[in-house]
Amino acid sequence: MESLFARVSARTRAAGNIVCFGIDPVLDRVPLEGEPAQIVERFGLGFLEACGKRGTLPAAVKPNAAYYEALGPAAVAALARVCQAWRDAGVLVVLDAKRGDIGRSSGAYAQAAYGPFHADVVTVAPYMGRDSVEPFLTEREHGAFLLLRTSNPGASDFQDLVFDGEPLYLHVARKALSWNGAERLGFVVGATAPRELETIARWFSERQSKAPFLIPGVSVPGTKGGQGGGIDEVVARLRAGGSDPWGHLVNASSGLNFAWERDGNKARWAEAGAEALDALATAANL
Repeated sequence: MESLFARVSARTRAAGNIVCFGIDPVLDRVPLEGEPAQIVERFGLGFLEACGKRGTLPAAVKPNAAYYEALGPAAVAALARVCQAWRDAGVLVVLDAKRGDIGRSSGAYAQAAYGPFHADVVTVAPYMGRDSVEPFLTEREHGAFLLLRTSNPGASDFQDLVFDGEPLYLHVARKALSWNGAERLGFVVGATAPRELETIARWFSERQSKAPFLIPGVSVPGTKGGQGGGIDEVVARLRAGGSDPWGHLVNASSGLNFAWERDGNKARWAEAGAEALDALATAANL
């Protein structure tokens, strides 16, 4: 049975990069006019077209469901079409929905992610435990990225708490690896906590456990946005922890979505995003 690590590794090598293109259509920064649902659809599809023209598609794409859901049913339908188009192009689709519920509710969330929204992988919060995650792991072609050590400023409030000599995030990883379908699990580990990233990579390596990381919070060279992590340091930290960078996805959102803000040329918003993707892939020093 193919693991999520193997699937991600195959996709990154086929793409020639480890970049996950986050799509966060913040309307007041999107240089398009029209109905909101039309704008967010054009936004997601415009990057796909521009990347295709340059000949470099990202390894994965990560639409953030919240920005579509906030605009109502028409925008949610647009999200489904955006996901389908990227998937049809051969790009791994990570639905950033941060689900996490129990029983039938969790099963319904999984059905939505892998059915109407055409996702390959979905982000899931593990706080409610095994039965909240396993519905996302029942089919071999799908998987889940569990929130482990995230990139936001408040991540340390709970995730870094130490129990029995280890931070909570390592307890979460250990427990998750014991669940049914664990071979289809990956973990969200933020680029803004590089020491923790290296620690987590080493922890997995020492146990000979291969799981892909979704690593958000990287900035794109020469652009605004991003949470400040450098993709070159991410790669170096993964290697220092004994992990193959090609088995992981490094996500940038604002720095790619709004790369046009660097020179203010609204007409080239999509092309600027595609160029920033190339710059980010090059900066990885793989």
